[in-house]
Amino acid sequence: MKNYHLEKKFYEFRDLRELLRTSAEKYADRVAFVTKIKEKKEVNYINTTYADLFKTMGYLGTALIEMGYKNKRIAVIGENSYNWCLAYFSVSCGVGVIVPLDKGLQKEELESCLNRSSAEVIFYDKKHAQVIEQIAKEKTTGLSLLISMDFESESAVPMMELIDKGQELAEKGDRRYLDAEIDPDSMNFLLFTSGTTSQSKAVMLSHRNFMSCNYGMNCEELFFPDDVNMMILPLHHCYGMSGLLTFLSQGMKNTFCDGLKYITMNLKEYGVSVIMSVPLLLESMYKKINRAIEKQGMEGKVNFALKLCSVSEKVGINLRRKMFKTIIDQLGGRMRFIINGAAALDPVVSKGFNDLGILTVQGYGLTETSPTISSETYRYLKPGSVGKLMPNVEGKIFEPNEEGIGELIVRGDNVMLGYYDNQEATDEVIVDGWFHTGDLAYFDEEGYLFICGRKKNVIVMKNGKNVFPEEIENLINVLPYVEESIVFTREKASDFVLWAKVVYDKEYLEENDLTEEQLKEQLDRDMDEINAKMPSYKMVKKYFLSDKPTIKNTTAKTKRNDEMKQIMNELSELGLS
Repeated sequence: MKNYHLEKKFYEFRDLRELLRTSAEKYADRVAFVTKIKEKKEVNYINTTYADLFKTMGYLGTALIEMGYKNKRIAVIGENSYNWCLAYFSVSCGVGVIVPLDKGLQKEELESCLNRSSAEVIFYDKKHAQVIEQIAKEKTTGLSLLISMDFESESAVPMMELIDKGQELAEKGDRRYLDAEIDPDSMNFLLFTSGTTSQSKAVMLSHRNFMSCNYGMNCEELFFPDDVNMMILPLHHCYGMSGLLTFLSQGMKNTFCDGLKYITMNLKEYGVSVIMSVPLLLESMYKKINRAIEKQGMEGKVNFALKLCSVSEKVGINLRRKMFKTIIDQLGGRMRFIINGAAALDPVVSKGFNDLGILTVQGYGLTETSPTISSETYRYLKPGSVGKLMPNVEGKIFEPNEEGIGELIVRGDNVMLGYYDNQEATDEVIVDGWFHTGDLAYFDEEGYLFICGRKKNVIVMKNGKNVFPEEIENLINVLPYVEESIVFTREKASDFVLWAKVVYDKEYLEENDLTEEQLKEQLDRDMDEINAKMPSYKMVKKYFLSDKPTIKNTTAKTKRNDEMKQIMNELSELGLS
């Protein structure tokens, strides 16, 4: 594999403002963001260039400083959009601390996050108008200014009005924003780790944290000037934002997804070549591709093409994108690179996309590491692994067992400043400069990192053996009729029994004219096969089909504690409790 020596092409930016200013100078007239405006049946697209983005940030930031919000905490909530990004960048690059909030939070949780962060201002979109304006009316938080991003409201100042005000000041020579001092090592980003008020921690990140991650990504992942990215993941989450910063630092065009059911249409509409995704979405896409192949009776031709591609690659010829053009066309025709994160992607799925000629890599990280710790790349691919450590991240296995498995600990400039207002929790995870990830892992002889599962999720059987539920779930999830699964235990006599909830795909039943009883019989056969490959202590002895999706956060991770309550109710309804 050719080495593009990307480390010679990039350097580490001091802060986010330098990154965006550099892109504004280097890629001035290139399109940074495409915004779709739909009015009845008419659709229009607004292109925002890199130069316009940076200039407008200056206007908005100047207005906020003029209104007395320098060094204040400012929140933003809403669907992914250019205005959302503009608010985030403007605040963090010269005004104060940005507090991005999960759009899925309930009213009480929002109030808690606003109070814990001491936010005084909030940017919000029309979808969140009712809840934000209700909170402001009840005066349960410290909010003193509401800014509406995409609509008019009597309760809020329109974002456009602030931009106009800031432009007037800037054109008269006001440079308070443009010349504002940015300390790369102080907190400028305050991110909540999950959607529950009692359990979520507020992670303090700095410009250096994000820029360290940006540099590592630029040195390892290969992008091209004509690449087009579509944001699918929520930008309040570190994973989505870190990806966007990488794309902006390379002058790429960025578009927004209209919603999960419109993904295929949007891929074609914008000519998307790069996406960041999560396993649930990719596994669903892969299963649909396979179903279409089966329906058309193309399995034989596809298998022959795969063998031909393998042979041709031995003599340095890559035919995959030509051979599988019709499949790639179903994904818009330009799709060439998929980055998966947030949870492990089934190795069968990642290999499947790579076999089709779409580079698919698995990355790994946490909000606390802003976020990337390791990733597969165009040079380093090994199904089942999460690639190699980023070049500017150190990592090792803490207290490994006889199999070399232990907790992964890391250090580097990407590691957070700490948990806001929670020194005790910070001291638990950052020890002697090393961040304890809470993930059990091992390195193979080539330096590839393999994540076994969350330390807190490990099931310790009564015989002392460890079971990683994620390992078994991956085997179940690859079944064509399975949407997702969750493995859990119930106590019986003097030991634990492994159970699984298997959420089935209703479309599969309809397309194959199957009853739920027939599907149950198929699951019995498939679980027998899965169990046959397992040592006895890893065998799933009990399982049930469900049409209820697991309870998830906004990056599609199952919230296991909440889900267990739902499972207990389901078992009771099925008479299995």
